[in-house]
Amino acid sequence: MRIENSKLRFFLPGIGIKRYVLMIIVGVLLVIYSVFLFLVTITQNENFLSNSLYIGKYLDTPFKNLLVEIISLLLVLTSFILIFLGISLLIKSITRALIPDKSDDEIMSLLFERRKDSLKKRIVNIGGGTGTTSVLEGLRGKFLKIAAVITVADSGGSSGRLRAELSIPPPGDIRNCLIALTEENSLARKILSYRFKAQSSCFDGHNLGNILIAGLTKITSDFSDAVIKLAKLLNVEGVVMPFTKEEAILCAEFEDGTVVEGESEITASFKKIKRVFLKDPQIKPYVPALEYIKDADVIVIGPGSLFTSIIPPLLIPSIADTIRYSKATVVFIVNAMTEHGETDDFKASDHVKEIVKILGENVIDYAIVNTKQFSASSLEKYKNSDSFPVEADVENIKKLNIKVITGNFATERGGLIRHDPVPIGEIIMKIAYKKV
Repeated sequence: MRIENSKLRFFLPGIGIKRYVLMIIVGVLLVIYSVFLFLVTITQNENFLSNSLYIGKYLDTPFKNLLVEIISLLLVLTSFILIFLGISLLIKSITRALIPDKSDDEIMSLLFERRKDSLKKRIVNIGGGTGTTSVLEGLRGKFLKIAAVITVADSGGSSGRLRAELSIPPPGDIRNCLIALTEENSLARKILSYRFKAQSSCFDGHNLGNILIAGLTKITSDFSDAVIKLAKLLNVEGVVMPFTKEEAILCAEFEDGTVVEGESEITASFKKIKRVFLKDPQIKPYVPALEYIKDADVIVIGPGSLFTSIIPPLLIPSIADTIRYSKATVVFIVNAMTEHGETDDFKASDHVKEIVKILGENVIDYAIVNTKQFSASSLEKYKNSDSFPVEADVENIKKLNIKVITGNFATERGGLIRHDPVPIGEIIMKIAYKKV
């Protein structure tokens, strides 16, 4: 066996670390010897005094013990200098070999950032739609590691067209999450948000962010990889990924027994939903998504369209099982308004019960419920769409052995009622760092 291919290659010349390891070893030996000298001097033990290693036996001076103590202190000081220099130079030699194109300051900054990053709490948000983007906006910029596992069952709009024409998962919800993780007024946000308005053009109605994801998917032949590469390209804070790489077609069975396919078709039916399910029950999860869920400190489910955005990822057994057996704190954010065609007449506890049906009891730790009162003008607008504030029946949720956090977690923006990113982000931070 050649030495270059064995464990003995450490001793090859030119490696640049043996000398520093030797310095550290010499420093440690000097510490041991100085302690030995000090103990001999203090104890005055004859056995020790007769030891040939004791330097005092070679000194003939009335202040022999004091001199030995001074020598031992000097040896300690020398050993600390040798150990410090040895470790510093060893680290510098290794980092220079591994990262030759960076300066010492850049390397130290990189080490500091990596260390700081390891201390962050890991938050995973599962869902899709505008509710999820509000959560991600609230978490952006905080001392957290953010990941979002997003539904890819959209069948309408630009996403639906790209899905049908290019045979790729719909990118709409994922694009919105990428937007939520970019800085306000940044070029990245403008790129992801831009929508073409060109009548008689094939681009009319398409979103630039959707097209970029679609194009990268064709280049990489991997939808998930395309999303991750786009996020890195645009310097997006956090990780956004689909819950599956396969085509996920959502179906619904209504109380009257009829069944329809497609998210937009489900909501357009305006019938009471009995259950939703994936057309292909054997669909596989995106494996990195499982890893993020497994390693999370806090798993946030919702808010968003209950049956068409939040529940689809949970329909894959391995995702549901990973949540069940995770050590993370599981939080469910209840919608602020009912949604016509999905959650008509639903109270807060009804939303929670639908998730409990899938995940089982004693999985959800906290339910966040909005209790803010909205303006008459906004309520009138929503009333015309058969949408109403979700009743906060807190006691019914508590009966499910779930802790309830109530507060003003929603806001009105441009006549629209949405979850407020600021209080949502703050309460999740408190949950993550055990301050509630």
